[in-house]
Amino acid sequence: MNAYTLKKHKETGEMHLFKGRMPADNPKYKCTSNSDSICEGMSNNDKLMNKFSCEDEPSARRKCAEIGRKVCGTCVSHLYETY
Repeated sequence: MNAYTLKKHKETGEMHLFKGRMPADNPKYKCTSNSDSICEGMSNNDKLMNKFSCEDEPSARRKCAEIGRKVCGTCVSHLYETY
């Protein structure tokens, strides 16, 4: 199952989504996170803090909407269907 983590950039304050995986065999362990954001505009090395971690897609979409404009639009667009 996919898992999403929202990380705040230490210099710009912009927030980017990182995609990862929930462990299928033992859900009590934390999720993984890719080293680059979905948009590839931020690396994990640039992280100030996590705003949330290990969220499923519906929860990540809801939390990003609550935070608003500080979340990278390119990252968050990957949580929505494109027709």
